[in-house]
Amino acid sequence: MNTQLKDWRERLRTLGKQYFEIEEMMRLGFVNIPQEQLNVLEKGYKEIVRINKELQKLNKELQGVQDVTPLLKEIRRKRIERVKAARVLKKIEKKALQEAHKRQVAEKKRKTPYYLGEGVSKGLKFTDSEATLLQKNNLPLLQNVDELAEQSKLTASQWIWLSYHRRAAEVDHYTRFQIPKKKGGFREIAAPKKTLRQAQGWLLVNILSKLPIHEKALAFTKGKSIQDNAQVHLNKAVVLKMDLKDFFPSIKFPRVKGLFKKMGYNEGIATLLALVCTDAYRVTAKLKGKAYYVALGERFLPQGACTSPAITNMICRHLDVRLHQLAEKAGWQYTRYADDLTFSTNQPDADVGKMIKLVTYIVKSEDFTVHPDKTTVMRPHQRQAVTGIVVNNAENRISRRDFRKFRAFLHQLTTKGEKVMSEQLGKDAKSYAQGYWAFIHMVNPTQAQKLKQQYEWL
Repeated sequence: MNTQLKDWRERLRTLGKQYFEIEEMMRLGFVNIPQEQLNVLEKGYKEIVRINKELQKLNKELQGVQDVTPLLKEIRRKRIERVKAARVLKKIEKKALQEAHKRQVAEKKRKTPYYLGEGVSKGLKFTDSEATLLQKNNLPLLQNVDELAEQSKLTASQWIWLSYHRRAAEVDHYTRFQIPKKKGGFREIAAPKKTLRQAQGWLLVNILSKLPIHEKALAFTKGKSIQDNAQVHLNKAVVLKMDLKDFFPSIKFPRVKGLFKKMGYNEGIATLLALVCTDAYRVTAKLKGKAYYVALGERFLPQGACTSPAITNMICRHLDVRLHQLAEKAGWQYTRYADDLTFSTNQPDADVGKMIKLVTYIVKSEDFTVHPDKTTVMRPHQRQAVTGIVVNNAENRISRRDFRKFRAFLHQLTTKGEKVMSEQLGKDAKSYAQGYWAFIHMVNPTQAQKLKQQYEWL
């Protein structure tokens, strides 16, 4: 303790009280001044101590001297030097403190951003994630962006960059294109670019895939396929198909944010994760030769993001529970494959109209909409198809029409050649044929074997 006290006295004597106070503030963590600026301050304060010592020496020399004019001039000059030096040091000290404050603010913004864009930043607080609930579901405990960055392969700055909502953005995180629908029109696809794909992939593996979905949700589920969906409705007296309108676009940002909050994440983390999983329709506009991607309307689940299917299954969990209970009470079977709702029963005289009304009511109360043009009732004398598979008999099969069309394609492939058919199809004809045959084999091996006998190369 005596040695430490001696050191303090030596520092006070060498550098003065002001610099000693700055050193103590740094030691206690109140300020953080870069070493270069600290060296300048130390040098300056040493100069002030030297000048003060010279002044004290001059004052002693004044005693007993009659003509003090030259000494007074020297004292005045030294005082001016001291004042100037003190001003320079004060400016350096002020700048160092300002820069330290800026760094502290930037660090806080990076760790707990208080703004992520217009209309999405309300209640952005990064505290009070429910640790018990998250641990119960084996989900990562995240309180702020730093903790998110530590557990993923992305930096905090990248997470904020990906989540920040801009009405007019200079960068689009998605590649956007259209694909034709089977029954006309086009489907909007938004495929995430590399960095966003990494972020969404981490979310899917570490959060979304760990939560349970309803047993009747068969789409986007490991080990399940359209065949499993069709299998439930084989050889039924009545098959009822209904469709949810604008399925992905109808699930908006607030709903996705609510899902993450329900998992146990705080307002800030839930907001950031929901922003990473959603986006708005965007159009390209140019201003002064520069391209901007302008958002049209609210953010929603983009079709093309790997996180969207898992989120829809979780958000639809309560809908699935209610529709399954309704079906059981009425003597029907129920499955949902993405936006396709399928009900079937062995009761030929079942009240189908009442069933449609009740389903429509439940769907509406769950904030979805039944597509008015896609409700179909199929009876045994009609072709009963569920997600493209015919279920009239006791086993799944491809429809005669689709089977004949594919067989005709194989015949053309054999007679015209692979090159001609690839150009006509717009992709590798042989690969397409083998892929579609594998699909037929999955649905009905007997049908597939008939083709294999004729076209061994399949």
